[in-house]
Order: sequence, then C-alpha cells, then structure tokens
Amino acid sequence: MTFPQRSLWVLLVASLGLGACEVSPEIASEGGSTISCALGGATDFTGECRLVEVGDGSANYLIMRHPDGGFRRLARAQTASGLVEFDGAQKAESWREGDAVVLAIGEDRYRWGKPVRD
Repeated sequence: MTFPQRSLWVLLVASLGLGACEVSPEIASEGGSTISCALGGATDFTGECRLVEVGDGSANYLIMRHPDGGFRRLARAQTASGLVEFDGAQKAESWREGDAVVLAIGEDRYRWGKPVRD
C-alpha cells in the first residue's frame, strides 16, 4: 500500500468510527427544569444542567442531565435539597446556601431556588 492509499484507509476507518458515535440529544428537549451546575470540580455555576422527572412504571425518580450526555439519577427524600442519589457509588450531600439549595455528588454541584418536594 502506498502512502496516499494508507492515508485514505486511515481516514475511512476513522470516519466509520465517528459515525458510530451517538451525539446526545439537546437536553432542553426532554423538558424538566434548568438547573445551575458546576461539574467536574468547576468553581463557577452555569445554567447548563436539566432536572427531569422520569417514571418507568415501577419507580419514579429524577435525572439530572449534563450537557455532555452525563447524568445522575436522583430520588426524593427529606433532605435540604429534597433529593438523594437513586443509585451509584457516590453519596449525595445537600445544604442551604443563602436562598439557594446546593446538591453535591462527587465533584459535581447543582444549585437551585427551593427544595424539590412531592
């Protein structure tokens, strides 16, 4: 194989790999509420996350969607935020910060106005 043929082959294989990747849908299209978030240890909060209620017949829970396609599954609870982790290895902590509620899971933090209640 000559150099131009090899280059063409590499480009073809790379493009097939990229075509197999799914791009996460716009999280705003899922409904729910916009939530300020600071992901991955960021210090500044942005309005990029979305809290969506989900019911699959056997359980109702909420999903905190991240703009990069990541998410956290949450359940209602009697905490400062009104939420705890639904599953996963990391525990959620929440507290009041002035007029806002903050929920932290690992290096991710979420902030909104009032606790989530039934």
